[in-house]
Amino acid sequence: MEDHVVKRYQELMKESSRMSLFDLRKLNASLPVPSVTNCPFEILVMDAKDDFIVDTEGLVETAKFYDVSPVSVEAVAHDMMLDVSWEKGAKVILSWLKGLEK
Repeated sequence: MEDHVVKRYQELMKESSRMSLFDLRKLNASLPVPSVTNCPFEILVMDAKDDFIVDTEGLVETAKFYDVSPVSVEAVAHDMMLDVSWEKGAKVILSWLKGLEK
């Protein structure tokens, strides 16, 4: 992603980034949680392949929790919907949704 694009998004996100979304200490204290049994929903667990926010261990743990196989998307950022290559993540989601129709 080019520097000017990164700077543009940084400015757009600056205001919301001042608020914490959740307390990681409380979250860590509650882990691990037991797996979901008989989940009534189809779940897609996906990540950015080289994500430095949610690591591979987090991806695998989440997929295991829902008893599904994780999917990694190559060459996109953690917030792939904001990445210039957002279509890569969208294609994975679309393919998964089409698979639900079968």
